[in-house]
Amino acid sequence: MGAGFDADWLYWREAADTEARDTGLLARWLDGLSADGRVVELGAGTGSLLRACLPYLRRPLRWEALEVDSDLIARGAERFGRWAVSHPGWRFEMGEVTRLCGPQGHCQLEWQTIDLAREQPNLAGVSAIAASAWGDLVSWRWAADFAAQAAASGTDSLYLALNVIDGAQCLPQQPLDRALDRAFSAHMRRDKGFGPALGGGALPGWSAALSRAGYRVDTACSAWSLGPAYPLLTAAWLEGYVKAACEQNPRLAEEAGAWLRERRAQLASGALRIRIVHGDLLAWRT
Repeated sequence: MGAGFDADWLYWREAADTEARDTGLLARWLDGLSADGRVVELGAGTGSLLRACLPYLRRPLRWEALEVDSDLIARGAERFGRWAVSHPGWRFEMGEVTRLCGPQGHCQLEWQTIDLAREQPNLAGVSAIAASAWGDLVSWRWAADFAAQAAASGTDSLYLALNVIDGAQCLPQQPLDRALDRAFSAHMRRDKGFGPALGGGALPGWSAALSRAGYRVDTACSAWSLGPAYPLLTAAWLEGYVKAACEQNPRLAEEAGAWLRERRAQLASGALRIRIVHGDLLAWRT
């Protein structure tokens, strides 16, 4: 699982992300934003984080979504339109400027195509930075440099949601579970374009980087509960999990095939439950 993501994967995971995300931490972050503040989102995908924020919006915001994949940006416009239709009181207006207007707040949305592995974003005048399911892709050096840049630019807060934590738990248990999880966790720390990735160490890594830059940090748990409630997402996760583990440790390949077949059967019968722990982080200037 590299730094690029399939549009279907992002679509399937959006509901699970919304369910898992710690709403208390999210609401605290949004409540602390200044009216007409400028938010920059890193690795925005199709805009799922902003869609999760909109129901909590109580003031006007300017949201700049940074994404390397122009196809995901195009899909994002379509998904915001569908979201507005299904949420009474919201309007989606496309033109020279994209606007999302709701009962208590509105958002001006601007997309920017940028490869963050090669180019640092301009943070001048940015009041807040956000990312979801992205903070674990970067290296410690990238996180430390970025935290220092945010502090130097006067950025008030950073909200980084759904950073993976090592230790997926599958029920019922199987003998190969621990070996697969060790290999998968090691694969998550491979270079995703930003240097050796933080992977399951993202939460302590970012916490240390931001604390060193002068921010106060709070964290919260945001765990996925996969299984029959999310059949497409669970099936895709199982495939990607086994593929990554076997890339990391090819000796697992023969047993992993049988493991995957059994997990698919358990999913089909409704017997499979998977807990994948993530962590959310909120940092603000002291």
